[in-house]
Amino acid sequence: MTNTVTKIEANFGRSLGNGANMGKYTLEAFQTVLEQRDTTILIGLINQAKKRDDTLAERAIKSMINIVYEGAKFKTEKNKKTGKTHAKIIIKGLKANEKAIAIMEDLVEAKISMRGSKWKDAFTTKTVKKSAPLNVKSFIETCSKRSIDELKEMQKIIKATIKHQENNVVVELPNKKAA
Repeated sequence: MTNTVTKIEANFGRSLGNGANMGKYTLEAFQTVLEQRDTTILIGLINQAKKRDDTLAERAIKSMINIVYEGAKFKTEKNKKTGKTHAKIIIKGLKANEKAIAIMEDLVEAKISMRGSKWKDAFTTKTVKKSAPLNVKSFIETCSKRSIDELKEMQKIIKATIKHQENNVVVELPNKKAA
């Protein structure tokens, strides 16, 4: 193990109370893995978190490993001679997700805490739900049951929605119920 790897592990262990520094040292660890293709440093980070009983940090590291190396396998093996167990992360044949590394770099630069929701949300893909096709008959029935004022309010909402969708802006509906 090189001196740099040991320093990163030690610094990570000391930074467990500071989510922004945790992210910094986690990024350094992943950059080391990218250079050397040796995941020992990541095991070291997990062990630092275990040593301090920090399950949140442990889960965060494991989560990042699965994001950067999708399909990575965690293995625990027992040494037959000593009886001690040790963990391994197998990334053989897996390519690092460069986009995830770039996102991590941006988060570290912005000093975002690795413990917070902003860090987690940066790696979460949001799926866009497709809306069901418009049922014209049902829409006409709904509109025919409404008063003129309600229909005018619905018309304003529809116009605002169209305008905002054209500008790619999320629409916040007024407090009144229109439909």
